[in-house]
Amino acid sequence: MSQIDIQDLFDKSRFPSGWRLAPIFLYTPLGLVLALLRLLIALQLWLVAILLPDCNTLRKFLHHGFSFVFGILAKISEGEVKDKQSRIIISNSVSVLDHFALYKATQALSPSMWEAPTAMSNALGLQVMNMNNKESLIASMKQFLSTTNCNVAIQPEFGITNSRVALLKFNSWPFTIDASVQPVTIKAWRPEFIPIHLTSLASRRWIDIFWFMFVPYTVFTINLGLQTSSHTILDKKEFEKRYIMERTQNRRFDRNSPTSQVIHNIEIQRMVRQVSEVLPLVPHNVILRDLLKTRNVDITIANILDGIVTYTPDSSQTVTRSASLNQLQKSTVKDNSNVGSFFLSGKKN
Repeated sequence: MSQIDIQDLFDKSRFPSGWRLAPIFLYTPLGLVLALLRLLIALQLWLVAILLPDCNTLRKFLHHGFSFVFGILAKISEGEVKDKQSRIIISNSVSVLDHFALYKATQALSPSMWEAPTAMSNALGLQVMNMNNKESLIASMKQFLSTTNCNVAIQPEFGITNSRVALLKFNSWPFTIDASVQPVTIKAWRPEFIPIHLTSLASRRWIDIFWFMFVPYTVFTINLGLQTSSHTILDKKEFEKRYIMERTQNRRFDRNSPTSQVIHNIEIQRMVRQVSEVLPLVPHNVILRDLLKTRNVDITIANILDGIVTYTPDSSQTVTRSASLNQLQKSTVKDNSNVGSFFLSGKKN
């Protein structure tokens, strides 16, 4: 069993806490404008890729264009020497755009099943391959390596981590494609004044891409030497499910908190008053307790009348109620006397 806790491998929140959020709020207007501009440029690059014939010049143009769209800078760490005989590059995974950074730094293409114009796919660092199953993908990679001079980048974690502590346990089958592989690790960072993580647990792909467009730039560094844990992608999926369930339960707890309901929820206060008008002898705390369960005035009234909700009548309310009944009786007697006098005077006339 790994000594590394699986929760240390992922960022549950994309944003920092405390005062470090202040620069992000100040930058937000500029970030939204930058994201919109980059999105418009991305659409134009996509149209160019569709309309123009595939060639090396077009691929370079598209690649430089998408470098601005995603704000990605990639470099190989000083002192790292790539094995020129290795056609397979094995790396960890830190974001949804690792393939672009790997291609930018090593010119290696990553397998993809995304159908797009060839020039655009290659400019993004992708190569369409048969990914229906493991055997088909291995066969496609071997054929691609035998017919081209391009390298292939594979990420055998098959899942994203924050890469600060350790990696997920690698799947072994990518190492069977070729006898010689070049292992690398990817690290990425963003400006200190915009400390937004590349991804977060249970995040959507398109949301991660939006934040790439939002921040000024993201720097990827290709190097060696990161610890590997025994956790696999299946462990990550299980941890992600638990995290989503816990987050849902926490939200439900906050929503049902009596303090927040009594102090902040005007609707609950209105419902308590409605029940109290119908059943004035029932204490308010009894009504509130049942309303927090039912969220329905009629059901709470029915529960009280049927004896499902038990209570001790409020003495102050009982006195008030008795006084109200006495006043009503006096008023009724007075009204009856007035009516009798009216009829008697009519008979005398």
